Amino acid sequence: MSQLAFKVAQSSIRLLRPSARIVTRAAVGSGRLQNGSLQTTRFLSQRAKLQSLQLAEAPKPEFNYYEENMLLVSPSNNFLPLHDYRKDTEQLHYMHTGKTVTEQLSVMQSCLFNGNTEQAQRILVGMYQLYPQAMQEVVDVAIHNEILSGLFRAKPRPLVSEALQWYDVMENQYAIEPNSNTFAVLIGGFVNNGMQNVALALMQEMLRNGYTIHGMLLSSYLSDEDIRKIENMAKDVVNKGEDNVELASMLLGEVKSAEDNISAITGESAEQESVEHAPVTLDELAGINNKTSAYERQQLNSTNVAGIMQLKSTLESLYLNELHGYNLQVRLENDTYDAALARYREINEKRNDPLLSANTSALRRLSASWLPKLESMIEEEQQRCRVAMEGHSDKDRLKYGRYFVQLDASKMATVTILETLRLNATSNGLHSQSERQNLLNQKASGGVFASTLVSKLSKAIHNEIRFEQMKKRTNRHVFGHRLSLARLATSGKLFNMAVRRAKMREHREHSADLFLDEWGLDTRIRIGSLLVSMLLESARIPEKRDGEAEHMVPAFHHKLEFLNGRRHGLVYPSSTLRELFKSDSSSHSVTARHLPMLVPPRPWMTYNSGGYLTRDEPCMRINDGSEQLRLLKHASNEDRLSTVLAGLDALGMTRWAINRPVFEAIRKVWNAGREIAEIPASSYNEPEPVKPADYDDNPKARIKHHLETREWMNGRANQHSQRCDCNYKIEIAQAFMNHPMYFPHNMDFRGRAYPIPPHFNHLGNDMCRGLLTFHEGRPLTERGMHWLKIHLANLFGKDKMSHDERIAFVEENKAKIMAAADDPIPAAFLNDEPGAVRPWWLDAESPWQALAACIEYTEAVRSPDPAAYISHLHIHQDGTCNGLQHYAAMGRDSKGAHEVNLAMSDRPQDVYSGILRVAERYVNEDAELGVEEALQLKNRLTRKIVKQTVMTNVYGVTLMGAKEQIIARLREVKDENGVHVFDIMNLSKLALYLAKKIFASLGEMFTHAQETQNWLNESARRISSSMTRAALADTIKMAADARKSSARLRSAVKQAKAAGETLDCDEVLELWPDLGPGAMRRKRLDTLADKPMTPVAWTTPLGMTVLQPYRKMVTRRVATNLQNINVHDVNMPAQINSQKQKTAFPPNFVHSLDASHMVLSAIECKVAGLVFASVHDSYWTHACDVDKMNSILREQFVKMHKQPIMANVKAEFEQRYSDHMVPIVVWDYVNSFSFEKNGELKGSQKRLSKSGHEKQAEQIEADLARKHIESSDEAEGVLGGTDDLVQMQIEVNDQKLAESMEVVDLTTIELIDPAQDLFGAARQADLIAYTLSVNGNRIKDERRALMKTYRERVSQLRKYMTQAAKKTAPSKEDKIKLCAADQAAVDSEEVTHGTLLKYIEKIKAERDKLIDGLDEKYPVKFDRSIAISISQRDDKEQLEQLETLIKQGKLAGRLVKGHKFTELTFDDLPAQGDFDIEQVLRSPYFFS
Repeated sequence: MSQLAFKVAQSSIRLLRPSARIVTRAAVGSGRLQNGSLQTTRFLSQRAKLQSLQLAEAPKPEFNYYEENMLLVSPSNNFLPLHDYRKDTEQLHYMHTGKTVTEQLSVMQSCLFNGNTEQAQRILVGMYQLYPQAMQEVVDVAIHNEILSGLFRAKPRPLVSEALQWYDVMENQYAIEPNSNTFAVLIGGFVNNGMQNVALALMQEMLRNGYTIHGMLLSSYLSDEDIRKIENMAKDVVNKGEDNVELASMLLGEVKSAEDNISAITGESAEQESVEHAPVTLDELAGINNKTSAYERQQLNSTNVAGIMQLKSTLESLYLNELHGYNLQVRLENDTYDAALARYREINEKRNDPLLSANTSALRRLSASWLPKLESMIEEEQQRCRVAMEGHSDKDRLKYGRYFVQLDASKMATVTILETLRLNATSNGLHSQSERQNLLNQKASGGVFASTLVSKLSKAIHNEIRFEQMKKRTNRHVFGHRLSLARLATSGKLFNMAVRRAKMREHREHSADLFLDEWGLDTRIRIGSLLVSMLLESARIPEKRDGEAEHMVPAFHHKLEFLNGRRHGLVYPSSTLRELFKSDSSSHSVTARHLPMLVPPRPWMTYNSGGYLTRDEPCMRINDGSEQLRLLKHASNEDRLSTVLAGLDALGMTRWAINRPVFEAIRKVWNAGREIAEIPASSYNEPEPVKPADYDDNPKARIKHHLETREWMNGRANQHSQRCDCNYKIEIAQAFMNHPMYFPHNMDFRGRAYPIPPHFNHLGNDMCRGLLTFHEGRPLTERGMHWLKIHLANLFGKDKMSHDERIAFVEENKAKIMAAADDPIPAAFLNDEPGAVRPWWLDAESPWQALAACIEYTEAVRSPDPAAYISHLHIHQDGTCNGLQHYAAMGRDSKGAHEVNLAMSDRPQDVYSGILRVAERYVNEDAELGVEEALQLKNRLTRKIVKQTVMTNVYGVTLMGAKEQIIARLREVKDENGVHVFDIMNLSKLALYLAKKIFASLGEMFTHAQETQNWLNESARRISSSMTRAALADTIKMAADARKSSARLRSAVKQAKAAGETLDCDEVLELWPDLGPGAMRRKRLDTLADKPMTPVAWTTPLGMTVLQPYRKMVTRRVATNLQNINVHDVNMPAQINSQKQKTAFPPNFVHSLDASHMVLSAIECKVAGLVFASVHDSYWTHACDVDKMNSILREQFVKMHKQPIMANVKAEFEQRYSDHMVPIVVWDYVNSFSFEKNGELKGSQKRLSKSGHEKQAEQIEADLARKHIESSDEAEGVLGGTDDLVQMQIEVNDQKLAESMEVVDLTTIELIDPAQDLFGAARQADLIAYTLSVNGNRIKDERRALMKTYRERVSQLRKYMTQAAKKTAPSKEDKIKLCAADQAAVDSEEVTHGTLLKYIEKIKAERDKLIDGLDEKYPVKFDRSIAISISQRDDKEQLEQLETLIKQGKLAGRLVKGHKFTELTFDDLPAQGDFDIEQVLRSPYFFS
């Protein structure tokens, strides 16, 4: 909007305002408004002509249906770039200020929330002035939409003039293009203030800018009331026949079209005009009837621990039958804290009611009693915060206060109580399993780390604030649009990729694009610690000790404990509260965060729009503020996620139901409290180890008892945890008995899909999978019966038989199968009666799934027509060690392909048994040699012992990780009496030995997979230690400048000190500018320059960019009233964890491939009309559709692997990291000779150093390369050492070398290229160095002789001059003897003192000329020498060869270690085999 348009519109607004500058209805309705608005309209119509011409000239994008509908991404150079922290304005801003731009903008949003619009504007304008570049790169239109919306919401009156002014400023001054949300805010705001003509003019401008009325109606800035007013405005225009009738008609048409669309979805009939705007329930919008046959709720004996009853309370809505469909789903999502708050208030109101004790748990009554005081404390703090915001007197409180007041005190108190109880009751607050074990061993008081509690609590508060704000921003059209997308997904149309991409583009254009604030670390930690401190003060629990009256004591305590040498703060429950956790069977204050959905999930249209109905969460499981999140957003905006998101939708649209017969069997076992089929017993029955009699005297006995006790304590803790987890699953299953279920999916950073509901899903254990069936049933058919039998045999561990053998197994056990279906849990067995027979199905590898298959098979067989039986059971097709399948396919490895069933065969191959046979051969060979470990393991190895290590080896398990896996398996080996076969003291030694043998067996059987893994490892190692050329140059320049500045400053200080003066600040900054503004940022950049910063990233076949997130943790200390808390600072650039980047790349790369295959298969199955589910490399569908699914699985696998996957990755690396330099260790071949008087060679063993005249930049680069290598946490290799100037100490025969040396003619010598002949070049370098050394010695000797000769001549001449001066004839004895030349010179003329002096000068000049000629006669410099530098990484064989030649005395030089940066290159790929990938299409056991 130009300045002229702004002035015209502003003048019309001034006409509306009375002297008090308050808009009144009289002014709004005046004719003056119409005149001003008409002027605005006329101007905008003139502007429209130019816009129309520009739009007509703009080229229209071409549409290629094939490209829009394809799933696989063709190789290209269009890779998604990574962020360079040195060029990332936002990260540099954070390093400089300690806050991200978003954090600082969150202050602006908090001002808008609190009604301080003027301050919000000042903050935004000030940030543009202070940080123009950062604001330009980070800020988008969403920020300005928030300002505009805040101006229209301002109190006591809307600031409409300021809003229009800001609209002009954002376009012209800040170059921010408005979007549909901008126009929605403006049009809604002007309509609400009675300025219809301005609104219509803006609507015309919106259309000219390419936005639609439909998009405006989908804006979350418009409420249903706003849309109703806009609609009424359009009706008035049409009825009165005024200008803009065409525009108003268009608006009414769009509204009607949207209403018709909603009616078509919900099946609503046309309503009368008088009730056309009557409120519509979500169920009416959804149009879904979820009524199913009723299931009578059964009694479950809940676990005696805090963790279940709040879940049961949350699930209570599912039993009431008051709501269905979307209404019930919204309640489940929204009632997380609201229901708990309402229940707390009810308890406090009825505290004296005698029925309360009978109906309410003790813990719930207790926690409800904490609410009033905690709520009061929060309200008081919020009031202090408001005072600070008004007066700006308490700056410390102001930092967090503007956010602290955004949530109601009662809800904030409820969140605090529930989250604290949840973390303490479930013991999830500790950082890791090892830390939990350490606390257990130290008999610590348990509880939760204060840092974890504070972080999780503040995050819960922040999420609740966001959720409350988002609930206010929705309308009927937005929800209808979401339902239409869901309907497209359920109908399958959204899995046409051309349709999906079009809808995703439309969604991005029309999405709310809301600005979500971000709390800084200080804010989060301060708010969390403040709430924890308040709870510690307000939470009290009655305690009664022996002989004392009951009194109130703190329910929680805070203390500091040392763990692994570091001090940690712990918040832990009192002993009374811990006992209450254990004993109160009806207590639970833990909320169910994510439950299965009752309706289809929202389709994923962007990276954070999909899944649950009321929450926007990223589609990837990553941390806030991480580089992955920024990369994900970038990929979403560039439409690179369409295929992956389609795969998540395909999985999320599967409708599930509970298998009632299986549930009944599980319920019986659960209530009986016995340990049966993965259901843990109600109590831990293993006896505690008894302390041995020689405990005090025998160290081995003491260690063994300690290990056994630790194992017992672990077992007890695990049993309790498993019992609670099982209770969760059973409660959820019972609650959803009468409802269908959907599992919305998201993914990890590699693209692997996971259900979002954590407690109950099909990725769970055997019990979860047995409880689930497909909601949709399909006729079994004859082929379905065939696959049902195979599936049943597979569940009994017969998956390595042929298909015919598996079917025969089922036929042979038909009677047992039917007996299992008729009476799964006989009463005699359940009651452990003597002589009771163990049910046959419990011997299956997956017993609960086997029971479900037995029941399905029995019902089908007993039906009148088994082929027509409606089957709901999911049938599985599993891959054979899927990671090895991908390695074999990539390398076209025929042997490996045969072992993992890619090739055709008569029966399935068992890779685990194959590895077992090789490992047994190694063990037997060692046993014959008397190896102790082999003797103990001989004849005791099983397939189960090696399976996990074989399966995880391809996914990067380390030797130590494999050892831990094998320890667990060996501990399970018992004899017929139930006694452990292997002594616990020997487990570690045996497991390490066996792990090495398994690794060797894998290398023998899968050589190509090992070669590919090695290539991936080496590539990741190089990448993770590299840096860009620009960064290297900047770092070198920065270091050189700092050295120069430091030298100048030292010199100036020295001079000033000598003069008795001091330097002032200006003089210091002039000498060393880096000490001035930005010094802290430069210091951090200098620190990071010494560290590797480049992560490994690649693009999957689906076009998704994978970025490995492994970096060293950067901590930041925040001082709070609770304690000083160290937290992980995700916004600060951090050093790469090079070792993790290297070891994790091969497994992550393979995971990204199997994830791609799964997504491709899921989409194709959905398009084909199949009901589909997957557990990574296990694929599920109805029995009748297994053949179709098998065909799709094979086709998609072949299609994906027909692409040159490894070649594509190598090409991407070469292009993505083309400007990177990698540090390497180099060994320079150098020579240094000198001679003793006897001619022997000496000095070859002395320590060599680099020349003093080496350039400073080279020194800095070498030092930087060394630091990079040292910080990569990797071994240096066979030649070791970290000193740049370390010389290889090699004993040689110097005399022998001296005898082999010879002088060469340096003027005619032809140099040898080291790349062609390394030994020849090194030998030539020796001879050149020897010749130079000999020449130097010759020069010294001849110079010494010349100096002596001429010194004697001058001495004689001076004596002659003395005698001549006496003018007396000397005696015969004293007569001076001159050389012939000097005597001739004396005799040739009259000798005077002057002539003799001239003659002496002449012979001195002659001497100097002869000495100078020695340098030409005997050269001591040779500028044409070729440096021999050998890379330790690339030329190991040559390095070892050179070392051998030196040891043999054939070379006289030495190897000196150095470091440097070189261009990042990658090795050639391993050679491929001759396996035909098309064989997969015909392999019967590829998936079976």
